[in-house]
Amino acid sequence: MSTYPSKYLGIGLAAAVLGVALAPSAHAQEMGAPLSAIDWLERAMSAPLPQHSTAPPPPPPDDTLITLPAPGFEEIASAPLGRSELETTGLFTAERVGLPRALWGPTPTSEIVAAIVSLPADTMPAAARLSLRLLMAEFAPPLQNIPETRGALLLARVDKLVELGALEQAGQLIAAAPETSAALNARAFDIALLLGEEDRACAHMSGQIAAQHSHSAQIFCMARRGDWQSAFASLQVGRALGLLDENEAALLTRFLEEEEEEGQITPPAQITPLGWRIMEALGDPVTTASLPVAYAHADLRGTSGWRSQLDAAERLTRASVLEPNRLLGLYTQRRAAASGGLWERVRIIQHLERALQQRNGTAIGTALTEAWPLFAAVELEVAFAQMKGEALAKIPLSGAASEILWKMLLLSQENAALADELAPDTDLGRFIMALAKGAEVLPVSSASMAGAIHAAFSEPDVPQQVQDQLDAGALGLTLLGALSQIADGAAGDLHAATLGLQRLRALGLDPVARQIAIELLLLERRG
Repeated sequence: MSTYPSKYLGIGLAAAVLGVALAPSAHAQEMGAPLSAIDWLERAMSAPLPQHSTAPPPPPPDDTLITLPAPGFEEIASAPLGRSELETTGLFTAERVGLPRALWGPTPTSEIVAAIVSLPADTMPAAARLSLRLLMAEFAPPLQNIPETRGALLLARVDKLVELGALEQAGQLIAAAPETSAALNARAFDIALLLGEEDRACAHMSGQIAAQHSHSAQIFCMARRGDWQSAFASLQVGRALGLLDENEAALLTRFLEEEEEEGQITPPAQITPLGWRIMEALGDPVTTASLPVAYAHADLRGTSGWRSQLDAAERLTRASVLEPNRLLGLYTQRRAAASGGLWERVRIIQHLERALQQRNGTAIGTALTEAWPLFAAVELEVAFAQMKGEALAKIPLSGAASEILWKMLLLSQENAALADELAPDTDLGRFIMALAKGAEVLPVSSASMAGAIHAAFSEPDVPQQVQDQLDAGALGLTLLGALSQIADGAAGDLHAATLGLQRLRALGLDPVARQIAIELLLLERRG
């Protein structure tokens, strides 16, 4: 069974204080999604799913669209794929990822869950997109899916999506499940709170949460309904019976009683989503920049300042869970308020926009050569390429600007023909274009990343242990291992890069392997 990342995403308890904050009071104002990290919710998160649920499944969303983190962010209509086992729940078929439906094969559920928990977040963009697709796709349940672990794989997938910041995708995965459970409801409640949908969360959880040690959630929903007397009484009961953590009880008490104390509040040593939300409501907010990426969604509610929205959008775009064009919209919302850092990216994007509108080739080339290192410094090259690659492809460029455009076209997978024309006449340029065109890669002499990549494409045989996994049908475990090795390769482990690419190719994912190889060469993430 997966371990829910409650230390920073146990949101159910956060509900309590947010509900208070949102109810009419001298301190309250309309605010967005709180989070939670409390014992009752953590126990609910990790509790096994019941064999049968008395609560009806939520109705499937009508004409719901999800956005996959793939180049171009194509919109894909999603709907539950028929009533099935919990573990088969997905938003699109396995074939859409280029993988067989029987991906998990004979691998025990516990091993798959452990591998998903260990799936790295810091990796190449193409590998991040593959990870997200893997977590969202429909696969047959593992052959060893015993009753004791029923539902554990779905929960692990949801938890990892939340950890990676893909809250909307995680919520849609829960909605697509063929039945509800306490654990799934708790996660859906948390996600709704993170996205600022408190009313819907309380309405959906009404009548379902009372028996799940959800004292703080009950307080939250009472306050959301304006029942302050019951919320206060419930808080007193919770304190008397030890149902609330000491720190959270103190924060809730101060907020509900509207106590006036001088000086700033000291945040807890390990701030929880609930603590973060109370601190914000009491006028001593803790910036989300220092918290896990899922918190960044709170700054996109429209209640935060422009700078906070920009920071959050950059984080989520870097995690491959936000469309680059949404970030572009924020970049061009108004004039830069200052200089340096983030504001330089705002300034140069706006300058590039103006140059493109005027079709001023000289100004475009100058802006592009200035913009590229600014976005590379914060690992947003792929997002920048997706924002501007298509428009720049229509402009004749030369020199350094032409080479940057070549990189952008490769990273965004746009206009392969033009990328071939712009490719530099160097060994590395020819090597990369061979990868892009699906051709045989030529050998290189140095023990560099290019050498590691050449080894992966010239020596397709995987280690015997991996081959044994493949022969046994444990394809999912092989894929998860490959994704971990790609992350190690991005950090500079050349041998891991070779092994990870070999595994992907052995699984029939040669196009993805080639794109990852291109990114390993062009993005220079290695430390």
